[in-house]
Amino acid sequence: MTSLLNGQPAPALAADPGLLGGLAAYEALRTYQGEIFALREHLLRLEASAAWMGVRWPGAVTLREELLAVVEPGVELAIVVMLTAENRIVRANPLDEARVGAPLRLATLRWDPSPALPAWVKHTSRAPWLLAARRAGVDEVLLVGADGAWTESNRANLLAVRQGAVHVPPADGRVLAGVTQAAFVALAREAGLGVVEGPLGPGPWDELYATSTLKELAPIVEIDGAPAPGGGPVGTRLHAAFRAARGVGRDRG
Repeated sequence: MTSLLNGQPAPALAADPGLLGGLAAYEALRTYQGEIFALREHLLRLEASAAWMGVRWPGAVTLREELLAVVEPGVELAIVVMLTAENRIVRANPLDEARVGAPLRLATLRWDPSPALPAWVKHTSRAPWLLAARRAGVDEVLLVGADGAWTESNRANLLAVRQGAVHVPPADGRVLAGVTQAAFVALAREAGLGVVEGPLGPGPWDELYATSTLKELAPIVEIDGAPAPGGGPVGTRLHAAFRAARGVGRDRG
């Protein structure tokens, strides 16, 4: 039998049960100066997610080769790799620089992950979050557990600052292990700043950020229509150090 994709024969994709059931794991990556940031860490996280989702792992060597094959000299790229029930997809587009460090408006959403699909798995079943953000008219939703703790947004990890110390949610399985967040935490420790792992909530905070590979460090300026602290001197310092380490001279903090 023939399957069609946009009117054209495409049995490999159109018949993929991962597209119907959301049974897929993915990673979003980017390049700096033509090199993929934290490639090893992203592949390790993808392998763990694929194992939980029960999709075939093609091997780190294969994926590394395919990811490097889409890199273009002189063009900074945003890259998505997705492993579905039947296929693996690597897609590269020019990086949207406007998203890097851009202020974010969030709306809270009560959310506890299902034991069947824990928060540490990076999966493609994201419709409830995307629809909630769209209906609230915000950039993303801020996921809030039954205990009132902020865990993450639907596209980023959280990082807060109070009295010069950096605060991040605990690695308790309720949040995705953030590759970029870990890089900022390491920079904070190198700079001699205190780092506290513990529940985040309404605060008060001096500075509040979302961290991700494509955002880097983005100040959160609004939550549920009320002002949030956004950026400040600690974040500016860490963001400048992060970009300098990757050969980017312009400070986006």
